[in-house]
Parts: sequence; structure tokens; C-alpha cells
Amino acid sequence: MRKRLIEAAILCLQQFGYAATTVQLVMDTASVSRGAMLHHFPTKTDLMVAVAEYAADHQDGHVRARLEQMEPGLEQYLALTRATWEAASLPPSLALLEIMVAARSDAALQDRFAPVARAMDAMQQQSVWELASSLGIRDRDSVQAMVTLHQAAMRGLAIELMSTDDREAVHRSIDLLVRYKTRLTGELLTAGFARG
Repeated sequence: MRKRLIEAAILCLQQFGYAATTVQLVMDTASVSRGAMLHHFPTKTDLMVAVAEYAADHQDGHVRARLEQMEPGLEQYLALTRATWEAASLPPSLALLEIMVAARSDAALQDRFAPVARAMDAMQQQSVWELASSLGIRDRDSVQAMVTLHQAAMRGLAIELMSTDDREAVHRSIDLLVRYKTRLTGELLTAGFARG
């Protein structure tokens, strides 16, 4: 029942946005009673935090599954950008984006969502750093700045996709991110070997 409500909330967030996603709409979409809803999620904030956690796990699982199809090392590291974009453009991640934007103006949501967002970002920073350092990259600051740039770019591109549905323009932008990352990776590897 809990997962059913979370998935219904994701569908509502994707179709109608945060403001229009009411507890009643989620209950109707999931075909559950008010009692069942309140048992799992007493408030909309409780539901949105659960959706955010679910979406973060879903995104991480999608990226890991894609990377497992690649050769370990440089191929995985470079494939991470496209795998992350694939995950970022799926319904759970788009719902997460709706929640992230809504948290700016909803104090109760912000208080509960902020730790989830920090944990998600820290996990992503750490996993990318582990891949980068396994290649011999030593400049952690540059890798962390790259992850922050990619996160911001992908969030912005997801909003662009939701607003315009111009997939071609968005895919060209992702191609540019991949080219930039490939170039930066070469520079970081060269610098690491020069120091080594």
C-alpha cells in the first residue's frame, strides 16, 4: 500500500505539479481510503519526503544497473553522465525535482527534505569520487565541482524538457556535457600522472 501511494504521488507530481498534487488527488489516483492514506502518510509533507527518498533510491539503482553493463574503469566513469541523465529524466526523478523546487517556499517540507537532499548529493559526490580516484585522478575539488555542475545542468535540462519537450535540444546539451567531461577527465588524468 505504501509503495502504491508513493507511485501514485509520483504520477500526480509528474502530471499536475506539486501545488496541484493534493492528498485527495493521490488517494483517488491510488484508489485508497483516507484511513489507509493517513496510516502511511499523516500529512502531505510525510508523503513528499517518502517520495523523495524513493526517487533518490530509484535514481541510484538505475545508474548502478546501467554502469554494471560497462567495463570497469574509464568506460564506466565516462558513461556515468548519460546514465545519470537517463535516471534524471524518469518519472521518479521528475517528481523529486518538483519536490525540490516546492521546498523553497514550503517551510515544513524544507525542514524534512533538506537532510534527504544533502544525503543524496553527498552519496553522489562520494560515488563519483570513488570512480575518479580509481582511475588515478587526484584533484578531488575539480571532481566535486564537476558533479555539482552536472547535477545543476541536469536539473535545469529536466525542467527544460518538462517545459518545452524539446528532446533534441536537451540531448545536444547532454552531448556537450559528455564532451566537457571527457576533456576534463583527460586533463585530470594527465595532471595525476605528472604528479605521480
